[in-house]
Amino acid sequence: MKAYYRIRSAALILFSALTLSSLPHAAVSLYSGYRSPVSKLCYSCMSKDFERHWPYLDQIYYPPLNFTNDCYDMPPKANVRAHSCSHAMCVTVIEPRILAGQHIGNNIIRGCFSAVFKYGQSAYPQGASILDTSCSDVSTHRILPPHMASRSSNRTVKLCLCVGHLCNDYPLAPSLDSATRASVSACIFFPLLAQFLLKRLLTERL
Repeated sequence: MKAYYRIRSAALILFSALTLSSLPHAAVSLYSGYRSPVSKLCYSCMSKDFERHWPYLDQIYYPPLNFTNDCYDMPPKANVRAHSCSHAMCVTVIEPRILAGQHIGNNIIRGCFSAVFKYGQSAYPQGASILDTSCSDVSTHRILPPHMASRSSNRTVKLCLCVGHLCNDYPLAPSLDSATRASVSACIFFPLLAQFLLKRLLTERL
């Protein structure tokens, strides 16, 4: 009789786990070609330095919604605009400013991944996790058009990807809210727990 109640309890746990795993549909749907059922927003801005050199940089990047030095610090009252991003993948690009061999700060780009780079699909780092902000150092030649890449230097930029509504505020905040992070964790944890309990109970019964 005890074995019966144990198996029934395990079955209830398994049912609950499967139900929980189906809850974060929006998070799971992001993996299907990086498409989201609801269009998300990404911050869209560039540092003012980019505006001064825009005739040249226009060959590499799509224009942001605004050029502002608030793009880096993102103060609460900053006028940083946002644009719609159907696949919900946002990007932050951090480019070091070098003077006389010394790092004197950073320029920054924020936007929807498909609305930042004109030649940058190869900039996506293979194997990057998109459940949270994932940053990689990327060679500048991977984001340049062919005629510029052939004579580019060996410098790198930091490319940070994330999936979610206005998630590209790195390095200021995590890309996923706690509720989404908990839902994703539940998808992984509860099915594994139920499988472990069922296996253990069946072993005891034998």
